[in-house]
This record gives sequence, structure tokens and C-alpha cells, in this order.
Amino acid sequence: MKPVVLLSPLPTSPFSLRSCPPRRTSPRFPIRFSLHSKTIAADDAASRAEYKPGVFDDLFLNLFRSKMVKEVGWDSEKTGYDGLIEVAHRLMLMGSSNSDTRDAAVRILRSLFPPLLLELYQLLIVPIGEGKLAAVMVARVTALTCQWLMGKCTVNSIDLPDGTSCQSGVFVERCKYLEESKCVGICVNTCKLPTQSFFKDCMGVPLLMEPNFEDYSCQFKFGIHPPQLQEDAALKEPCLEICSNAIRWREVMQNTELGQCPKA
Repeated sequence: MKPVVLLSPLPTSPFSLRSCPPRRTSPRFPIRFSLHSKTIAADDAASRAEYKPGVFDDLFLNLFRSKMVKEVGWDSEKTGYDGLIEVAHRLMLMGSSNSDTRDAAVRILRSLFPPLLLELYQLLIVPIGEGKLAAVMVARVTALTCQWLMGKCTVNSIDLPDGTSCQSGVFVERCKYLEESKCVGICVNTCKLPTQSFFKDCMGVPLLMEPNFEDYSCQFKFGIHPPQLQEDAALKEPCLEICSNAIRWREVMQNTELGQCPKA
């Protein structure tokens, strides 16, 4: 499981108090194996940016995990972060398509927020300053509350389409979720794409996430619209050689040309 003026204005009309609009089912875009897929050097792992756990980290982890378990209908016997990663793998396996997995992940994210909070944010905050204030606010909240999941991250300035810049970015130095899951498919389908959809559809804030599968960093760009799935570079990445699912698939397909990733 590598975060801004907007490309188009955010909606300013009142948002009806109901659940997120249903997402259109999209075709499956393959993530293909490569025997030369990118891996992390051992000496680089030793220099990873360590995040020191905060007072509320266990609370956040247990809350997030409980929501995932409720959606999946299964829990791991492992404790802590290791158990969370196992539940994320099960979430990836349970869907009949990547679209099902992403929809389930959006439901998990929405369940973390109190009733009406998301609707009120979209109604009252998003219209201010053409959405800039909302983008800056969610960037700071993300950096403040999500380091337990992603590792050390900081708010940074990102370039906007009009040539200016804004402090609505979040840079994750080395994503723990990607590193522990060791799977491009889990990163893309349980984190990147559903998180982008959640912020746009449920909070009215466009988001582009740019994971780097070579060094495990990730750049969040709040207020920037993501590209179409067919044009998203992250969906064209090969599986990581260290991915346990890729390893098992290569063993099964050892006498056959390697094709679509089992997580794609």
C-alpha cells in the first residue's frame, strides 16, 4: 500500500449531503513484470529517513486497520504494522477487478471521517480562493497525521500550471507502505488511485500522487488534477523484483513468457 492554482476550478455549487458519487468502472491496465525491474540498493536502505513514532500513532494505526478489517471481513494474526500490510494484501486479492479494489479503498478512507465533515469541507472551504486554501489545509493535515503510515514527510512547494508555486505539496521521503508491501499493484490500487479519487470526489480537492518506485519516495500535489489512467506513468511500472507475488508468479510461469502482473 513512492503529497498547487488548479487545472480547472473546483466546484462552488452547494454539495448535496450524500455519499461520494459512484466512480465509473475503468478497464484494467496491466503492470508488467520485468527481470530488470527497479530495486533498492542495500546501502540505500541503511540511509532511509526514519520516522520517530508519535503519541497518537498507535491510535491512528488501530483505527485505520479496524476500518480495513471491516471492509475485508478478515484480520491478520500479526500485530502492528505487519498485520496492517497483510490486511492490505487481502484487500487487493478480494476484489474481482482493480476497480473493485479501488472502490473498497475509497470506502475505507471515507469511513475514517465523521458524518457530514467531508460535505461541509467541500461546501464551506473549497470555494475560498479558488480552492487554494483547501489544498494547503489538506496538505498540512496529511503531513501531520499520516507519517505513521508513510514515514517521514514534509510540506513542500509545488509548481502550479500558471507558473506560480504553492505550499500544497507533501513529500514522502521513503514510503513505508510501499516498502513493506513490496508491490506496485498494492501501491497503485489501494493507495495512489483511491486516495486521488477520495480527495477529489469526497472533499473537492484534486490530487496527483507521484510514487517513485526506484527510491520509494512519493510526491503529493494537492490541487493538481491527475492524468487519465492511460497516461499515468505509475500504471506502466513493472512489478518489483522483491514483490512476493511477483516471485511466486515467476516460479509458476518459469517456462512461459512473463505477462501481466497478478496484481494488475
